[in-house]
Amino acid sequence: RNHLSDRSGTYSEASNLGGVRLPDALLLCCPALNLSLELSPSRVITHDAVLPSTLISAISDTYLGENSKLDPLASPYYATDSILSIFPPTLLYASSEDPFLDDSVVFNKRLKRLGVECDLRAVQNVPHAYWGLGTAGFPEAQQVQREC
Repeated sequence: RNHLSDRSGTYSEASNLGGVRLPDALLLCCPALNLSLELSPSRVITHDAVLPSTLISAISDTYLGENSKLDPLASPYYATDSILSIFPPTLLYASSEDPFLDDSVVFNKRLKRLGVECDLRAVQNVPHAYWGLGTAGFPEAQQVQREC
């Protein structure tokens, strides 16, 4: 059985945004949901070898240029409840060492509060974007790849 239940037709019929069909489900692995530079415990305490805090700033500035880091198109963390309430079932994977962990936790809680079927799975002691390390022999990444 798939983790996220099938809701055939629900999103394509009821939640059509300007003719764009929403996906049936979302799988977000180590998502960068908040490109703002505001601090959170995971951004301050975590020492991620793949994504150090100084790199977050450089990536955010380069990616967004002069555009707002609070724009929900770039940072879904700042989307309104009315937008988040029509999200499809969502499965988030995060790492305990990821500087974006707190953003994933808050985002997952918001989705749940709004009635969206969602789940957050945190993997211990691996870096940001760990799911790409399966071919390098990381068992945690291989397990996530099997689940997906």
